[in-house]
Amino acid sequence: MPAISDIVPDGADAGVGLALQDDCGRYLFLLAGTRFRCSPGELFYAGIGGHRENGESWPACAHREAQEEIGADITLRSAAQTWHLPRRSPPVRLALRDCPRPLAVYEMEHPPGTPRAGGVYYLVIYLARLQGRLRALATEEVPGVIALTAAQVVRGEQRRTTLATLLAEGASVIAGGESIGRQVRLYPIGTAKALALVIQASANSR
Repeated sequence: MPAISDIVPDGADAGVGLALQDDCGRYLFLLAGTRFRCSPGELFYAGIGGHRENGESWPACAHREAQEEIGADITLRSAAQTWHLPRRSPPVRLALRDCPRPLAVYEMEHPPGTPRAGGVYYLVIYLARLQGRLRALATEEVPGVIALTAAQVVRGEQRRTTLATLLAEGASVIAGGESIGRQVRLYPIGTAKALALVIQASANSR
């Protein structure tokens, strides 16, 4: 049975993302702060997480990033199955021996115009639950945290819609968000985009 290390090459550009859920089963995502470049009137949303440091385990990276970005701890949950999301290929189910078992390994391509354009960033995505309350956010990086339903996560991969629309559909801004206009259009990157693909693939495989 393979492990994460059989998919993510040694020395690869890699990190961890969280498919983090609240008590209602909604998924929590960070809204982009001012340090990120977005088109006027638009912001991306992404999973909590970040780059894995040298010698750091995948779970340790997940806990550290949660503390750094939202000031709260998380509980990692082992996924029933893992999805490999390769570049330009359909999702593939895997049986990995890692514990906790990740939900997905996503091969994310660096976009044109960035320093590593065309290169691959491996994102190991874990299911997680929030423990306790969110504390102070670093507003330049994380001005708010939004909770989306699974249906909104899936639809987000195909649309850019306003924060007002998402709130009317059942989303909530659960921390921060005071500086974000309700007419700003939101779109997914990273873990948020991968999670949409995983939810669809899981539904199609039943």
